[in-house]
Amino acid sequence: MIPYSICIITKNECHILEECLRRLKPLGQEIVVLDTGSTDDTCDMVVKYTDKLFHFEWCNDFSAARNECIKHASNDYILTVDSDEYLTAWVEEKNQELIKANPKGIGRIYRTDTYTQQGETRTVREGMGRFFSKKLYHYEGSIHEQIVPNDKGESPSYYALNAEFDHMAYAGDIETRAKRSKRNADLLLKELEKNPDDTYFMFQLGQAYFMMEDYESAVQAYGKALTYDLDPRLEYVQSMVESYGYALLYTKRYQEALGLEGVYKEFAVNADFCFLMGLIYMNNALFDLAIQEFLNATKQKVCKVTGADSYRAYYNVGVIYECTGRIDDALKYYGMCGEFEPAKGRIESLT
Repeated sequence: MIPYSICIITKNECHILEECLRRLKPLGQEIVVLDTGSTDDTCDMVVKYTDKLFHFEWCNDFSAARNECIKHASNDYILTVDSDEYLTAWVEEKNQELIKANPKGIGRIYRTDTYTQQGETRTVREGMGRFFSKKLYHYEGSIHEQIVPNDKGESPSYYALNAEFDHMAYAGDIETRAKRSKRNADLLLKELEKNPDDTYFMFQLGQAYFMMEDYESAVQAYGKALTYDLDPRLEYVQSMVESYGYALLYTKRYQEALGLEGVYKEFAVNADFCFLMGLIYMNNALFDLAIQEFLNATKQKVCKVTGADSYRAYYNVGVIYECTGRIDDALKYYGMCGEFEPAKGRIESLT
């Protein structure tokens, strides 16, 4: 078995971190925790799970803290975990095979976020690089830090681990979420002062505003980034275009949102973008096109937002048919939504 070290940085997150550690402990691997100045019971709690507790003076730089934590790891391979991430699945035997087959690659975990946006509960599952050799990679960026090769001439390759985590950062109320997002936005603005053309930081700034539900500022941040010549194959670019579309809808810029038709071929590679286009057409009263896009979403193989490729798409088709007087068709599509409560409510009302 290839050993690895689980590296975590933390500050004043005693209760959240304890659940994180409790779930990681059964993996039987080294756990390294770097505390950046806790004043609660975090440090006393950590020693119940690992003797690898170290201290670091916080300097508003997540990469500096990540790299310092990694320095204290005994093993070459590193799995970085945030203190608000709870392990839900890890298949050790399969992961060991994948690590052996990809010694120079970056292993992706899959993280699920559940939060409320515009009064609707959204569940998003995304892959992110977290497992790598410290001989080959390190972190860069003061916030939303990225794993980069030690050899600048190398291009990283990625592979998917059998690893699932729940992310608790945005599970609370809007006030809690806004506080965290405001901290991120402040750090990102400082980064953009130093790197004014960094589109990844512009994207993350937009995401911070989006999670604060400051959609006007989000539109401005995304819009600026999208004036650059970006590679549509990059995951963050795909996410940015989708978030930009929602921010336009939430600020009632329905006509402006139709401009995403111009990049349809490049970005209609997953259910999420097709579903978004369905909403854009729906809000512009282009109902036939909306139905076409919602049904197109159900045919896609890739989907991040739960239900965009199934019950949420069918539900919106049902809404369109109900609003245009085609009740039998509406009932058909509501019936395809399974246990989705809004659809069950419409069926009960209509029957």
